Amino acid sequence: MFTPRLGVSLHCIGQPLDGPLLRCLQASEVATLELYPLLFGENPAVRTALRVAMVTTGIRAATVHARFGGGLDVSSLDDAIQAQGLGSWREAMDLAVEFDAGIVVVHPSAEPIADAEREARLARSVGALASLAENAREMGLRLAVELLPRTCLGHSVAELQRLLADLDPAVFGVCLDVNHLMDRPETVPDAVRALGSQLIALHLSDYDGIDEKHWPPGQGVVDWGAFMQALRDIDYAGPFNYEARFPGETPAARFAALHENFRWLSSL
Repeated sequence: MFTPRLGVSLHCIGQPLDGPLLRCLQASEVATLELYPLLFGENPAVRTALRVAMVTTGIRAATVHARFGGGLDVSSLDDAIQAQGLGSWREAMDLAVEFDAGIVVVHPSAEPIADAEREARLARSVGALASLAENAREMGLRLAVELLPRTCLGHSVAELQRLLADLDPAVFGVCLDVNHLMDRPETVPDAVRALGSQLIALHLSDYDGIDEKHWPPGQGVVDWGAFMQALRDIDYAGPFNYEARFPGETPAARFAALHENFRWLSSL
């Protein structure tokens, strides 16, 4: 039975990961986190402090988001760039093992991608995913390929499913970023139902129906009642993770806004 528990991408709540933020996290209603490697910089004390805060409260890491960008594009036709992208995925996989997270969220490409290159880039992305399948199995991880916007690979459910068609469903699934469907916000519930058991992670935020905004749910065009019903229909069991920017000058104010939004969304 679908029972949402509050999750959040920690990099969206604010940085640095210092005492005030960690104290707010410990006092919060958050159950799960998405971590991002750049949160930690080069200071191992930051990792230790976060781990202590999580252990003392029972908060767990559910996902780790791999670094991404043009120089880390696993679909690149340049072998050196693809290798850098695979390195960022391996870094995220190691972080996931360190924090006992079961899922690593990855981008199948950067952008822009020209139509003339799309088939070749799809093949490169599939090859990159397949190359880490055995490592993921050995590490007890799943890779969630994110639905991306604009010209990126995986900018529709159909293309995501094409990317995953020949890959092990026990290892690979989808992360649905709700504000990445661009001019198709009305299709969000349909996307949930079409993905079904392939849907293993969420990035929750709202937008204007034109381009991604990462607004808090309820501030844009997504029909959140229909979305929640679709999650119930497929009995979604993955992390209910916010990747939205909340207002507030302090961590306490941002956590308060997150809590209020979660209570509203859970009521739909």
